[in-house]
Amino acid sequence: MNGKYDLTEGPISPALMKLTLPIIATNFISTTYGLIDMIWIGRLGSGPVAAVGTAIFYVNLAVALFTIISIGTGIKVAHSIGAGKEEEAQVYIHNAFLMSLFLSILYMVFIIFAKTHLIGYFELDRAEIEQMASQYLLISIAGTVFSFFNILFSTVFTSMGNSERPFRVQTVGFLVNLILDPLLIFGIGPIQGLGVSGAASATLLANVMVTVLFILYAKNLRFLPRPYTFNMHQIKEVLRLGGPITVQRVTFIFISIIIAKIIAQWGPDAIAAQRVGIQIESISYMTIGGLQGAIAAFIGQNFGAHKHDRIKKGYQNALWITVIFGSLISLLFILLPGQIFSLFLSDKTSLMLGTDYMRIIGFSQLFMCLELMTVGAFNGIGKTYIPPIFSIILTALRIPMAIVLSGPFGLNGVWMSIAISSVLKGIILVFWYLRTLGKITRELKVGR
Repeated sequence: MNGKYDLTEGPISPALMKLTLPIIATNFISTTYGLIDMIWIGRLGSGPVAAVGTAIFYVNLAVALFTIISIGTGIKVAHSIGAGKEEEAQVYIHNAFLMSLFLSILYMVFIIFAKTHLIGYFELDRAEIEQMASQYLLISIAGTVFSFFNILFSTVFTSMGNSERPFRVQTVGFLVNLILDPLLIFGIGPIQGLGVSGAASATLLANVMVTVLFILYAKNLRFLPRPYTFNMHQIKEVLRLGGPITVQRVTFIFISIIIAKIIAQWGPDAIAAQRVGIQIESISYMTIGGLQGAIAAFIGQNFGAHKHDRIKKGYQNALWITVIFGSLISLLFILLPGQIFSLFLSDKTSLMLGTDYMRIIGFSQLFMCLELMTVGAFNGIGKTYIPPIFSIILTALRIPMAIVLSGPFGLNGVWMSIAISSVLKGIILVFWYLRTLGKITRELKVGR
């Protein structure tokens, strides 16, 4: 299989950074889709922002569900390549595309029939906002299959040690979205703008372009599915590995929906403030998400090659990078919350709420980054079931904490519940990974 890179030999830090930087850039580009949408939609007012913020939960739910395919496939492809079994890796890839197509169709059908109830759950009490949310959701979900394929292509290339290709392809999609967003949202000349529907349409068209480019390149690498490669045993293995993380992410989405409903008590301005805050915060977790993908691929290949010393050194290097970056982001959020938030929403109420959100969440950014990077390390050694255990429990604690803390602190109590849970998850996961890696190393020495 052409296009792969060996991560089991050579200097560790250069290999990690060579793999990490394109992933970070790719994640920035993916995140910028939402940021650009939010910047332009913010000019329409807090109502449209609240509509998009409501609908986006169900778009994120689709991505969370797809984790069951993408994570497991990425792990097995990395393990197979590390062990020198390229044909086996190829079959895993082909199976993943077939599963992606099936899941995307299933989810689209679900959204079409359930959209009214899903949007109505938030009780926005404003028909125009609910209508905008419904329109945005339908257009976004129409592109589910393209989103799934793009995530899968990126995951596979990264597992092969080639993170540059996804970056180049996603850059084209970013430029398409950048150009189409203002044109479709506000219109041009005699052409009337589509508002929030225009934002969803711009992202859809950009995703289609990215999928086409990935397919054109993948033809040379024999990525595309063939009927005779369908392997039920491998599918079960992928689902087994991806299942725990999928449960975690889906649970996180549902908890976020409940938290959003609590926030809705303070009105659309509060929903808009949190949605913009999350988009800003995504800069940090998408950046560390790049390191997460890199460390998962690095550790995955070395785990397949049984090189445990490189696994330990790779994690230590990634840990230092995470501490430095996470500390910097925390300081920016704490010291400059209003200045950062005002780039998106500047009306007095939203700015006040958003500034409080940014400052409080800032105290948890370092720990959130530690959590995300360590999840990648767990994925690399195939222990995908461990992070979800802690994540689900501690994320669920946000609900009672939000209810209790909102009594004396109001809306800020909700923000505090999110920050506290992130701090706990970061500390516990780093400790547990070091404990798990030590246990694996001891077992290896005993086996010798």
